[in-house]
Amino acid sequence: MSMERKIMEYSQLENSSISLNTHEENKCDGEVCTIHKRTNHHMRSFRQFYRFDRGIMERICPHGIGHPDPDDISVINGTDDGVHGCDGCCIRFATEEEYYGRND
Repeated sequence: MSMERKIMEYSQLENSSISLNTHEENKCDGEVCTIHKRTNHHMRSFRQFYRFDRGIMERICPHGIGHPDPDDISVINGTDDGVHGCDGCCIRFATEEEYYGRND
């Protein structure tokens, strides 16, 4: 019986001094990854923090509140309900152009 050894690497969390042992970038599955394939969401400037108790990545807003990272697969696929103590920083408000669908 052959056992495949998982290759891991240390990845620094965005806007943080913390590094986590993660999968290698070339082994990254899917179109979005909170470590290697981040989207351009409005919380990108917030510090990342991994919640070992829930197994999700959070973004810590300037007020110190942890909001689920929009790129976390557990939040995207619904295996984590995303419940958190919210101060509203995770809500992205549409621009007038996006809301009305025009550029005039």
